Amino acid sequence: MNGAVMSCTSLFSQCDTTYLTGNQTINFSDFMSGVYYIDGDFTIDQGVTVYVKPFTSGGCGQLEIHADNITIKGEINGDYAGFPGGNPGNGASVFSSATGHSSALTGCNSKDDAGIVSVDGGKAGVAGSGAGSGSGGTDGSTGSGPKQRCGNSNDTYGMIPGSGGAGGGGGASYGGTGGPGTAGGNGSGVHAGTNSTVSPEYTILAGNGGIGGEAGSIYGTESGDDIELGSGGAGAGGGGRSYDAGLPGTRGGNGGGLVVLEAVNELTVEGTISVNGENGSVGGHAGSGGATEKCCSDGCDDCGEANMSAGAGGGSGAGAGSGGGILLRSETAVISGTLTSTGGIGGNGGNAGVGVTCNYGGNIFCSSGNITTGNGQAGGKGGDGGGGRIKIFTGLCSPGQVNPVTSVDGGGNAAQGTYAHVCAAFVGVEALEELRFSIYPNPASSFVTVELLNANGAENKLMLTDTKGAVLLTEMTTNPTITLPLDGLNSGMYFLTIQSNGQTVATKIIKQ
Repeated sequence: MNGAVMSCTSLFSQCDTTYLTGNQTINFSDFMSGVYYIDGDFTIDQGVTVYVKPFTSGGCGQLEIHADNITIKGEINGDYAGFPGGNPGNGASVFSSATGHSSALTGCNSKDDAGIVSVDGGKAGVAGSGAGSGSGGTDGSTGSGPKQRCGNSNDTYGMIPGSGGAGGGGGASYGGTGGPGTAGGNGSGVHAGTNSTVSPEYTILAGNGGIGGEAGSIYGTESGDDIELGSGGAGAGGGGRSYDAGLPGTRGGNGGGLVVLEAVNELTVEGTISVNGENGSVGGHAGSGGATEKCCSDGCDDCGEANMSAGAGGGSGAGAGSGGGILLRSETAVISGTLTSTGGIGGNGGNAGVGVTCNYGGNIFCSSGNITTGNGQAGGKGGDGGGGRIKIFTGLCSPGQVNPVTSVDGGGNAAQGTYAHVCAAFVGVEALEELRFSIYPNPASSFVTVELLNANGAENKLMLTDTKGAVLLTEMTTNPTITLPLDGLNSGMYFLTIQSNGQTVATKIIKQ
């Protein structure tokens, strides 16, 4: 095949539309993005991978090729190139006190006075992007409890429970519905001691985990001309606070990208095209409990003089991205390769915060004793991503010619997407040598002129359609020279079908 050997770097156009003349061959791996109209053939050689420039990296997440003939021997990889996942929730770091004793969480404050300390819950992640994006969960709730208090004959220890982790992100949907996120982990208010008594002035209230986010809604059609990017999952929840601050979650998984291949004559796919959604990542780890120094200045100096805290709840994981979209269209096709548009798996929950133990061996002033606080709960999973959509449109349905290996599975427990092969998708065209014509200019900007060189006074029908087969303009005339207006049409490739003297022929027109 004579033609250009192309570097994908020279082709890179983000979401621009590029017009190229002559046969084009990709012979080494690189990134591509945008829409290409090629007056010639397009080939990806065996062993070569064309990566779709991701939406999150300055690209548009899609690769669209229109050419006379298209042959894919290598791979087009649009995994994770679609709409981005949501940002993560922050870990809980704030602590406060309605009585002015917030510093008692990690030290001594007004040792003889009663007081209450509160620790903030983990923060929820943000919804992903795209029409089927997963939604974020809710924040974890606050934990609160009494500080220590020194007494004349009986010291009482403080007990500050952990807060809850935020709920997990919902999984994204496209062709199949994603899964919901699960609740964040609860903080612990458990405590037990020997020869020690907790301060009774305020109630011990452990924080609860936030609610998980909802899955996105499916969009698009199973067998229509539409095709879309996959959507992003919501971000993971942040971990709850205790003595230690909680850690932030991680972002949601990106949706799969979009690949469109449209050949005027024949499309051959021997290699692989993939637009899989990204897995969600882990939720924020929770803060662990701790014990302060002994706050009372008496001879006993036991564990009952400290402020104790328990473990907080972990944030639940990030939602996964949905599978993206693949659309293949040609009058004839030989498709034996692999097409995949699967959803990702939701992220795991963050670790629980652990409690702490204080031991005291006793002396002449007091007996031995200990205090132990409980562990929080780990966060749950983020929602799984639904499967995407794969569509193949061919004019002919010869048995065995379109037989790809396909997967549109949802991640984990999410629903699978859709696969459709639609036949007779093109207007029948019979190119006969007797019908001769000339078209100029082509490419054109505002109009194109068609000269029918041997119409012989017959009534002629001209029909302009877009690449999806929608009729944009119809002209009936006996005039052998016809001017067709192109103003108002988007830049791109169109098909002109000419019927004259009982014959039909078709050609393509490029609008600049």
